[in-house]
Amino acid sequence: TILLRNELNEWKIVEETWKEVGGIPLEDAPKLAQRFQKLQPFLAVYLLAAGGDELNRDERELLFYLGMAVWKMMAKGAKALTQVSSSSIDKDEEKNWDMINYLTGENKNFDFFNTVESILTGYNQKNVLKYVVEALEEYEPEEGNIRDDKKGEIFVYLKTVIDCLDQ
Repeated sequence: TILLRNELNEWKIVEETWKEVGGIPLEDAPKLAQRFQKLQPFLAVYLLAAGGDELNRDERELLFYLGMAVWKMMAKGAKALTQVSSSSIDKDEEKNWDMINYLTGENKNFDFFNTVESILTGYNQKNVLKYVVEALEEYEPEEGNIRDDKKGEIFVYLKTVIDCLDQ
């Protein structure tokens, strides 16, 4: 029951932070972004550069927004966050791409959400990762030009952020 209580508490933090970040007035968003860039400069640069020219503007904005939300969620956890290094980002991103490549193999009928389900099993930050999956799954096309085939890529970048912050 202690584990269950901790998971419920973690999910409560995730939900509250999700609502908090989603409710930030547009004029206050730059302040949050500046704070994020000051405290986690390598993660901020990573989120801005991830995907190169493969992601469009709306996808980049979503990636940065969700990345900041993940950072806020994890900053509210019991463990103090340390500044993430660029080498940690590179190592964790490579590990995540290797995992995705292994899980998808040669499967042309790759199912993103079933793959994520297998990743969640035993994952240390499953509530934060669930938030990412739900946010990507619920994103409506009329909210911006987010292509379905780019959601998996965005997921890998955000999982990398989670892994780096969970050190």
